[in-house]
Amino acid sequence: MTKDVFIKEVRDAEAMLYHVSKSILNNDSDCGDAVQETMQESTYIQNIDQSVTQNGVTVTLTDSVQDRGFLYAFFEVKTDDNISMTDNTSFEEMTHFKIDEKEVYAEEDNRFGSLSTGISQDNLLNYDQDSAHSKYFTAGISYDSDYDLSNKTVEITLKNLTDEGDYDKTVITDGTWDFKWTLGTVKSPITLEVNRKCDFGGYEITVKKMEVTPLLWSLYLDYDEAMKVYEDEKNKFEYAGTDYGMDLYDRVNIDQVRYKDGTVVTLDLTMGGIGGGEEKQDKENGVLIIRNSFPQLVDVDNLQAVHFKNIDQWLEV
Repeated sequence: MTKDVFIKEVRDAEAMLYHVSKSILNNDSDCGDAVQETMQESTYIQNIDQSVTQNGVTVTLTDSVQDRGFLYAFFEVKTDDNISMTDNTSFEEMTHFKIDEKEVYAEEDNRFGSLSTGISQDNLLNYDQDSAHSKYFTAGISYDSDYDLSNKTVEITLKNLTDEGDYDKTVITDGTWDFKWTLGTVKSPITLEVNRKCDFGGYEITVKKMEVTPLLWSLYLDYDEAMKVYEDEKNKFEYAGTDYGMDLYDRVNIDQVRYKDGTVVTLDLTMGGIGGGEEKQDKENGVLIIRNSFPQLVDVDNLQAVHFKNIDQWLEV
């Protein structure tokens, strides 16, 4: 599913919600409020459309995407004819990245656990739509805590458009571009009860369930069966069949999805995905949890199966 298709479905749903709410509330203002609250609870992409122009460079905050463990903001950058951008163009830094008026990387801030931030040219939503005078960028944070971003106020300041060479950065245009907006509600993932074994390259492991959003996925594997991979790797176990010499994190690299109508979509893994993955051993609850992101938006409501590239194996979900 592309961004345009995703947003169209959201807007179609918005129109339907409006008609339903009007038949109940009989008031345009109340209907608008009701629809906005409902859409905030049901969307992952939030359209914003804030623009700031400085010194021949217009930066527009077009969208933000939030989910468990990350927040990304998407910017469109347009320059005057005398300012050209390349594949090495970026911003010098984010001088501010605040959540509810507090810097996310303040030393005393322990909301996010292990935290990473950054800004780069976008390869998720707009990776094939740029030129020398129009490019797209992504600024974001990813973290490993259960911090809830729902309804938080975000502030981002971008500083100096630059071009990076082999050894240094050259400032193309001085300036600061400030943005502030309020997030919607983070929607809970869809839980798919799987409860079947899958051959993870010579290891039969029970997948108990899978949690998915259009952007993220989590596999819940039987703990004892999953740990056999690590025990064997640690002891340099030589499997008599096909042992790919990888831990489980490598073995669950999803490169294709199949939908209920039989359509198979090959995901562009070169795009990298929207957030970093992680692995959690939960022995108490008998599961090993592996989390990662899809490199493209996925229609999770119609998901039938996922394919693991490195072991060439499908898992029906």
